[in-house]
Amino acid sequence: MERDVKSILISEQELKQICKNLGEQITRDYEGKKLLVVSVLKGAVVFMADLLREIKCDCIIDFIAVSSYSGTKT
Repeated sequence: MERDVKSILISEQELKQICKNLGEQITRDYEGKKLLVVSVLKGAVVFMADLLREIKCDCIIDFIAVSSYSGTKT
C-alpha cells in the first residue's frame, strides 16, 4: 500500500495532534450536553475512533452507510 502513496500531506503525528485539539474543543463545547457522533461507514471509522479517544464527555455513536448514485464511480 505504501508504494501507492505519492506523498503524505499530513503526518501521523500532526493527525494525532489535530484529533487531540478537536477532542478537547468538543469536550468543552458539549460539556453537560448530549453529543451524537455519526461516522460514514468504512471511510471515516478509523478517524472517528481516534477522535472519540480524545473526547472526554458522554456521547452516543452511530454509523451511516452511503453509496454512489447509479452510473457513477466511487
